[in-house]
Amino acid sequence: MREAVTIEISNQLSEVLSVIERHLESTLLAVHLYGSAVDGGLKPYSDI
Repeated sequence: MREAVTIEISNQLSEVLSVIERHLESTLLAVHLYGSAVDGGLKPYSDI
């Protein structure tokens, strides 16, 4: 199975999640990531 995101993107997402968690604290229920990465269409300059 092919990885949907690179380690660099995974690290960036972890940093973003930390900021979201810090600001929303206990009100955060879930974070969903969707888009071209799900179906293997993520390109080098795609937005995440």
